Amino acid sequence: MSYIIKDAKGNKIGVLPDSLRVAQAAEFRSPAGSRSAAIAAGTQFMVPQYEVGSVALEVFLDGVACMIGEQYAEVGSQGQTSTQITWNIEIATDRDILVRCK
Repeated sequence: MSYIIKDAKGNKIGVLPDSLRVAQAAEFRSPAGSRSAAIAAGTQFMVPQYEVGSVALEVFLDGVACMIGEQYAEVGSQGQTSTQITWNIEIATDRDILVRCK
């Protein structure tokens, strides 16, 4: 089942992708309204374990894929495992976050 993202007026602004089966990917969701404060740019954020530089991590804001180096950066050295990313932008409390490791 996918999740439809709507603005305060009820207009559809995006769709979060369907969840994959557990055997295919690890994922973390932080729905809009579930955080008490915005996530400041430069803040490290816990995600499923991934290998840095492996292109296995997928990050979505409101159903739209984020670009590494633009909205976020991987934390760690190439080839090492990590459970953190750093946000390059502020993430408001009304934004849905989905992070997957394929």
